[in-house]
Parts: sequence; structure tokens; C-alpha cells
Amino acid sequence: MEEKKKDGVSVREIEDFAKKHRFEVFFCLMFFLAFIFGAFGFFKSFWSIAALMGGAIVGVLFAQKVEGMLKKMLGFIFKHDSTMQLVLGIVCLVVAVFIPFLVFLVTGLAGGRILYIQAIESARSRMK
Repeated sequence: MEEKKKDGVSVREIEDFAKKHRFEVFFCLMFFLAFIFGAFGFFKSFWSIAALMGGAIVGVLFAQKVEGMLKKMLGFIFKHDSTMQLVLGIVCLVVAVFIPFLVFLVTGLAGGRILYIQAIESARSRMK
């Protein structure tokens, strides 16, 4: 029997994809909501850019402290059961809608920390 070609994606396929790639789906949705509501919502995009830049500067200057804070934040989330993780995820999405510059602040913190650590590692590898 030949299988018919179908148009679109079934709900089951979307659910399976979301279960398999839950972190990617969550972060993309959170960043997208923060972008939309940061650019067109209560706060103008200036505050989102300023928070991103401020977070990146703090992330570079205090890389070890930021790393500890991020580990504690994620550790707090992952020590709970899956239902509580879902609730915390929904809270993060609500924050992305109503206070989008906080999402950009945390993104800047993580980005600045990672950029600093990569620069240090690259400099050390060139010196060897």
C-alpha cells in the first residue's frame, strides 16, 4: 500500500517534538515573547537593549559570581518534580510577557560570562 502524502504536521508530531526538545522549545518561546513584548509592549526596546548590555558587562566583570548564581537558579528548578518545573516555566513565560527586560538581563549575564570564559580559554590555548 502506498502511503498518502499529507499536508502539515499533526498535533501528535508537535507533542513528540516538544517532549524531545523541551529546553529548545521553552527558550525559543521565552525569547520570542520577550522580543515581541519588549519591542511593542509596555517597555520600549531601549530597556531590553540596556538590560542586555548591562547584564553582559556584569557577566564579564563578575564571571564566577554569575556562574554560581546561574547554577543555583537552574539547580533550584531541577530539584523539583516535573509538575513544579512546568509551573516555573509558565511563570518565566509570564515574566517574558510583562517584564521582558529581565529575560534580556539574564541572557546578557549568561552571554557575558560565556564570552569571557571563551576568551580566557582561547588566550590560554594560544600561549601553550
